[in-house]
Amino acid sequence: MGIADIRRELALERNIVVLGTTTMIATFGNYLWFYFLPNYYNSKFGASPFVISIIYGAWFLAVGLGTAPAGALADIFGRKVVIVISGLISSAGIFMLAFSNNFLLSAIGFPLSGLGTSFVQVSYVLVAETVEKERRGVAFGTYQTFTYVAAAFSPVIGGLTIVRTSSLFPLFIVGGSLTLLATLVRAILLKETLNPSNGSAVSRKSFSFLDSFKMIFHSRILLSLLIVYSMYNLLVDQSSFVLPLYTNQVLGLGLFERGLFFAILLAVIAATRLPFGKMSDKIGRRKTIIISWIGESVFVYMIVFSPKGDLLFALVGVTIWSLFGVMDSPASNAWLADVTNARSRGLSMGTFYSATALIALPGAIFSGYLFSIQPQYPFYANSVLGIAALLLLIILTKSSVDGIKSKNKT
Repeated sequence: MGIADIRRELALERNIVVLGTTTMIATFGNYLWFYFLPNYYNSKFGASPFVISIIYGAWFLAVGLGTAPAGALADIFGRKVVIVISGLISSAGIFMLAFSNNFLLSAIGFPLSGLGTSFVQVSYVLVAETVEKERRGVAFGTYQTFTYVAAAFSPVIGGLTIVRTSSLFPLFIVGGSLTLLATLVRAILLKETLNPSNGSAVSRKSFSFLDSFKMIFHSRILLSLLIVYSMYNLLVDQSSFVLPLYTNQVLGLGLFERGLFFAILLAVIAATRLPFGKMSDKIGRRKTIIISWIGESVFVYMIVFSPKGDLLFALVGVTIWSLFGVMDSPASNAWLADVTNARSRGLSMGTFYSATALIALPGAIFSGYLFSIQPQYPFYANSVLGIAALLLLIILTKSSVDGIKSKNKT
């Protein structure tokens, strides 16, 4: 197998390599502090789990309100410019976290970074348009592998830094600076994928925020995916603020141990995205998601019922749980790209991400409320919703809809 064959097999096109590498740089910097932020709000400002949940709810609100307009702007002005803007917004939010000495400014900084996150969702559109339809699972897997491979070291480095400095300030500074660096490289090296001949009439006409959501109801598959993904992991997932609070307050893990816990989580994500992307191309998006959800729903309880202070048991639990938990991501993004039209893909995918984020907003607040009552309650409630979402996925979708037939970049 020659170099060209390897590049094709792994979807190592220029855009995917550039976008993956720059996202790896930014993600490495941001995961230095991300998993320590909930306890930072608690220890520095005395915020309760419920108050913290409101901050994270505001983050979901920013993502929800920003993603659909970002997709529409990407259809009008191009994917690249929106991705570059996302980095500027995210870095501004992170620097606000670094230099804010009062709770209000700090609470605003994190949702501002969420607005940047909403704009960077356009990256998935660019990745989808860089390769043919039948290689999108691999493309998303490769891109997400790049994204998390360096971040696997971030929580350990972040934990050790906090132990030595008793502060998140240097972590915020590094995170914001690396995000700016990644933005600069993207501005120079990314190649635009929007074909001007495709036009942006659809996005211009549908730019009305509320009207854009009507597009989802015109597609049975989009509507089905929206319903099930709005329910699944509504209260707890690998990025939930509940998890850092749980590892600290219930499992009794120290800063370094928590860093190791989340380093394992991110390492699993980095190591498995590509093979799971290939898996979704081979057996189908639907089957991959079903296997993922069954495993994740079962093995999360290895964490929930991990003995206090037993680091080894907790690490084994998070490894297996994350293995199944991240299996569906390349499949779901590829499936979403498969069923959207190139002329309005930015708006369609952006609207979908907006809708799921807005629905997650009350879920974040409710999970904080449940955690305040009993730390295990968010996990129990999440399991009930997860089982319902899995059954709906099986009922509302058919295996024939995720077949890969076309070899065109559509």
